[in-house]
Amino acid sequence: MMLLELPTADEIDDLACTTPEFKVRKFEYDLRNKRADLDHTPCKGQMVLVIRGDKGTLLVRGKGEKSWGLPSDLILTTETATQSAKRIARDSWGIGLRTMQLAAMYDVIWHHSDFTVKRLHLVYGCLTDDEECEPVKSAAGTECAFMTVTEKVSFKDDIVKNALSDCSEK
Repeated sequence: MMLLELPTADEIDDLACTTPEFKVRKFEYDLRNKRADLDHTPCKGQMVLVIRGDKGTLLVRGKGEKSWGLPSDLILTTETATQSAKRIARDSWGIGLRTMQLAAMYDVIWHHSDFTVKRLHLVYGCLTDDEECEPVKSAAGTECAFMTVTEKVSFKDDIVKNALSDCSEK
């Protein structure tokens, strides 16, 4: 069985008409050793934010984790992509966004033992004037920091590495 989580046809048309042309990258993950976690709010996709400020790029990770990620969350069925980006930055990290630009789209597929989940990921490059971040609400139990990204920083997955690269090219 496959579960598809995608924006509406109108939203896809709007993205196609208002954004520069770029290749949609595909990522596939083999998670057949575990069941799919379908206990989440219905969504249109996933938002990934590359937020840059004076002190560097905002990176996040769970307590005790060694690898860093980017601010990310579901795009709710009731919101646009830009509303989602602003909500995630504000409600999870206490950050206001000054600018936002769509930088990439990823077609991500997770093959679980019971379901295959396909979800569109939108990557936005953002600028902020905020100097500090603080996990709030849904991000409780995580840590965040603005930092300079170097080769010594360990990342969670290829999506994070590609998002950083795609936003550095914009």
